[in-house]
Amino acid sequence: MKLFSKHRSLFLAGSVLALVAGCTDADVETPGDGTPIVVNPIPPSGGGASGFAGRSTAPTSAADCPNGTMFLSNVALPSGATTNFCSLTPLGGGNIVGTVNVPFSADPILLSGTVFVGDAGGASGDLTIAAGQQFISQSMTGQVDLLVVSRGSTMNAVGTPTQPIIFTSAQDFEDDGMPNGTSGTGDWGGLAINGSAPLNECTIDPAATPGSDACRQNGEGGSGEFGGADAADSSGDFQYIRVQHAGFPFTPTNELNGVALQGVGNGTNFEFVQVHLGADDGFEWFGGTVNVNNLVVTGANDDSLDWTDGWTGALQFALVVQQPGNDNGIEGDNNGDTSNDAMPRSMPRLSNVTLIGDGPGSGEGIQLREGTAGTLVNAVITNFDQGLEFNPGGTGPNPTVDSIALAGNDDQFAGSGQVLFDAGANNQQFPSNSLDGVLPGVNENSVTATDPTTVDPFFVAANFVGAFSPTDTAENNFTTGWTVPGSIPGAAAAACPNGTTEANETPTTAGFPGRTEARICIINTPIAGDVALTPGNLYRIDGPTFVGVDGGADPASPLSTPASLTVSPGVTIFGNCGGDGASCGSGIVDLLTVSRGSQIFVNGSVVAPVVLTSRADLEAGGGIRSGATGEIGGLAINGRAPLNECTVNPAAMTGSVMCEQNGEGGSGVFGGATPDDNSGRINFLQVRYAGFPFTPTNELNSIALQGVGDGTEIDFVQVVNGADDGIEWFGGTVDVSHAVILGAGDDSIDWTDGWTGSLQFAIVAQNAGDDNGIEGDNNGDTSPDAMPRSAPTIANVTLIGDADATAAVGASGEGAQLREGTAGALLNAAIANFDQGLEFNPAGTGPNPAVDGVALLDNDDAFAGSGATLDAGANIVTADPGISYTGAVSALVTTINDAADTAGAVAVDPSATDPALEAATYVGATENAADTWFAGWTIGL
Repeated sequence: MKLFSKHRSLFLAGSVLALVAGCTDADVETPGDGTPIVVNPIPPSGGGASGFAGRSTAPTSAADCPNGTMFLSNVALPSGATTNFCSLTPLGGGNIVGTVNVPFSADPILLSGTVFVGDAGGASGDLTIAAGQQFISQSMTGQVDLLVVSRGSTMNAVGTPTQPIIFTSAQDFEDDGMPNGTSGTGDWGGLAINGSAPLNECTIDPAATPGSDACRQNGEGGSGEFGGADAADSSGDFQYIRVQHAGFPFTPTNELNGVALQGVGNGTNFEFVQVHLGADDGFEWFGGTVNVNNLVVTGANDDSLDWTDGWTGALQFALVVQQPGNDNGIEGDNNGDTSNDAMPRSMPRLSNVTLIGDGPGSGEGIQLREGTAGTLVNAVITNFDQGLEFNPGGTGPNPTVDSIALAGNDDQFAGSGQVLFDAGANNQQFPSNSLDGVLPGVNENSVTATDPTTVDPFFVAANFVGAFSPTDTAENNFTTGWTVPGSIPGAAAAACPNGTTEANETPTTAGFPGRTEARICIINTPIAGDVALTPGNLYRIDGPTFVGVDGGADPASPLSTPASLTVSPGVTIFGNCGGDGASCGSGIVDLLTVSRGSQIFVNGSVVAPVVLTSRADLEAGGGIRSGATGEIGGLAINGRAPLNECTVNPAAMTGSVMCEQNGEGGSGVFGGATPDDNSGRINFLQVRYAGFPFTPTNELNSIALQGVGDGTEIDFVQVVNGADDGIEWFGGTVDVSHAVILGAGDDSIDWTDGWTGSLQFAIVAQNAGDDNGIEGDNNGDTSPDAMPRSAPTIANVTLIGDADATAAVGASGEGAQLREGTAGALLNAAIANFDQGLEFNPAGTGPNPAVDGVALLDNDDAFAGSGATLDAGANIVTADPGISYTGAVSALVTTINDAADTAGAVAVDPSATDPALEAATYVGATENAADTWFAGWTIGL
């Protein structure tokens, strides 16, 4: 099934909602205790305004310190204040030898310099830390604090969901006296665990045999020696731990990570650990065999999950949330220094991973390279520059990737990523994610999961993709209670989101049959800032509703602060008034308008489209209602792309920044001189019963694209029973693909005023008495030769009229009417059952439109006006194959495409005319009966 041509998507337009979300299932892991986390604003780092140095819990003597720690007085903090601590070692670091138990203390324990559990001389250490204990790095200039578990030593740090063990920086505490996160990264070194498990790179003795006891390395950043031949080595027990603001890049090849697992063996227990705002990688595995589960990485500056040098362990349940400018969600290597085929080869098994980027600049979701093998199943990868990158190295074998959802990445693949993707039977890709915060939505839940227990016996059964089960909630999941408050985006619809107001009505079953939403939220106008419409609510517009305030024609000198509206999959927005003014007052029409400079992000999906409709539609239970139309105003998008008619200032130069128009129906000002202007992204949107003709020259269309630039993505849109045009372009450069327009009251596809974009893959079905399938103009008001001239490329369209061969009344007009100076191209079109198939009314000096690969089928007249003059040989075929046009539109679309019914029309390659288009060399909107890109997300087909 063909679904996509371009996939430039952002994750909810950068909206981060302030609820902690996550997941786990009863048969997977015991979730948190269900206590909601109170999310407090995180102040900027530094300042010391909270008076942390003067806290009442500070120790005053050695008697206040646990055994195994020492009392230190007047310790300097980054703010310049001094205070007392109980410390694991003297200032500047040291070794912990023998058994040390740190019981819970309300006051944080100090880490200063490099602190080793055990020492390089072979004396072992055993450090035990009680649940709830907090550790603070001194964070002094010129000193990097680091906690290292030495090879042969152990650390047992077992927190709980309500009492995690926390390692953080002094800056974090100095903000407000609590370890709740700051804005800083790299405040201290982090946690390094050294084991005796095998490696495939032996830097201490390069002549050693990889995987042998003699094969060892010195860890980066002075983190000690690791490696050996003991795959079952144990470095201790690590549970419910947070490592905050750690990591330190000394040089590009000498870096400390949030947590470094260096030759760690599978006798180590490691689970429920978060790295928050690390300056380098979140977790990095240097060889070893350790198995881990329930990891969280938020805001790593480099890769969130990274492995190299022969890691052969397993990972189940991991959440990654990247920040702008960070690198990869996963980077997996074998050995890029000595040999891509070094053994033991990196061959980890990963299951149930959710990786969330932050749009452009977020690197790759998954980058597999330099000889790594292994298996990745049940993953969600969304909102990265590239979703899956594979750069094979050595002799293989290749990694195995299955049951993954690639959703809304700018490019789904890089390198040989698609090779891995295509080899997995259950892999799927989507133009956008349907996540509710981090919880899975309809897209993710539609992917068939792989039973992870068949991949590795360490894994537990989990019949879902991603880190979170469909039954998890924002209040109860594996992240609940122990992760940094506010660090994980969540979107439980517990209330109307910011930018909306709860209505004094609820969507009762009697009033809104079939609806399951909890409440109705009114969208405030104008929308300011970033507003996200999350699932679980119905959203209402009362009269004209604007996203932002007009920002003017020049992006370099904006007149207002831009706003954005992000709509989650499956969300329904409805108009409250109707064209008759019901509920709002006479003459008021509900219209959603995106102002110049602001953006809309419609993140619908094939299984959960976004719907813009009317109250009457919802009250009737949805679906096609014959004769219903004009119940809302529709959607208008105003951009800064060029026009050739300047109604605001008729003396302005066309195509210039001064050439602007006032949109019809009070839809605002548009136009400018920015061809690549970006008004956002629309995927899988239905607009029902919209449009409103105030007068013959002042009309609202279902979708009006007014000076919209080609930085905007519009893919998979449907218009149902609009009162005026289905989609109308007023100038601009925007491209649209995969459009379905049913029952437009006027023209289904209409352009004017210099549109130079494209439309590929469109299905039109007219009702009796409607006008044209296509009406294309340049400028009929001032000059048919106005520049920039309308010159769009229209390719692969199926237009079905409702003509009556015996009566003029009730006929459907022209299939395609080209006039008033328009140029451009009409390619690979099937036009059937209109009064006239192709009408051309030349005006101005041209050039004429190019028409090629067109089949005119069963129209009362094949041509009107000068339509026949566009037939330059065999490129236009006229025929009467006797198709019955009374069946389902979906059946007609594929029937018309049959070669016999298109009467041998020879298709052309649209990409030869416009390189942005697909090379779809067939006539009509679909290639064959198996090409059902319109299925699932539309109604009435």
